[in-house]
Amino acid sequence: MRIFSLYLIILIVTSALITELYLGYIGLGDPIRYDSNYIYGYAPKENQKKHRFKGATVTINNIGIRSKLNWTETNKNKIIFLGDSITYGGSYIDDTETFSHLVCEKKNNYLCGNAGVNAYGIINIVMRSKYDKRFGNVEKYFFLVAPGDFYREYADSNTAHFYLNSNKFFFPAISEAISFAATKFDLNRYISKKDDTNIDKNQRELIDYSINILNDEIIRLNKLNKEVFLLYTIEKDDKKSERKLNKYILNKLERLNLTNFYSLDKVLDNDTYFYDSVHYSKEGHKKVAEKIISML
Repeated sequence: MRIFSLYLIILIVTSALITELYLGYIGLGDPIRYDSNYIYGYAPKENQKKHRFKGATVTINNIGIRSKLNWTETNKNKIIFLGDSITYGGSYIDDTETFSHLVCEKKNNYLCGNAGVNAYGIINIVMRSKYDKRFGNVEKYFFLVAPGDFYREYADSNTAHFYLNSNKFFFPAISEAISFAATKFDLNRYISKKDDTNIDKNQRELIDYSINILNDEIIRLNKLNKEVFLLYTIEKDDKKSERKLNKYILNKLERLNLTNFYSLDKVLDNDTYFYDSVHYSKEGHKKVAEKIISML
């Protein structure tokens, strides 16, 4: 019995080590850490540099935005990009391949900062723009918004599997995988959170509200003499079939008659520009960067 127990322990430890090494090899184990915030939900902790999937490096600078450069040690005019995970770029896209970086690589008289954050909705984006004072004096604001942002509920710091601490775990890659699985396959989805709502869930009302607060923020920034651009990004399948909800959002945005409003439907005209149904591939980031550069 003792020999069997010893063999079992050796088997478990060996399996754990092999699993840890493999998960670490593919990029797990040291994710971006986040700070919680009452008003805009959460944002990356300052001063991080992580090596993630497919060899991609993700750098968070001294004010909690994705950039390789210090935000405060420059006299350059600044551009801030606000949005969700599409703007952020994901852990599979290297810092140097994001459209925010590519813009200022070409327009090197500017300093670009990527304040896109995974799972943000319009409410988070607007509140970050309005209340994150670390941005300081910014000359140009770019809001890149997707259809789902407008009917996504406010995302707080408990959203998804984001780490809110810098704890070191014994098996960090396995711990991250467990954290992701525990969030994705949360048993509450099948128990208390299994949704059988039959009444109107007011989706279009939330869309209208989101558009209104986004418009109000653009007006506020314009009054502060900031140049503001609003980019609407399509989903991959929008070209293949008309989606009434997405069309409704686009029509409402067009009726705002904003000076610097652009839909990217004619820019993202090839499936190769998408990594999945909504996020950009490396080629997609290049294409969007080219459009933004032409606008500047």
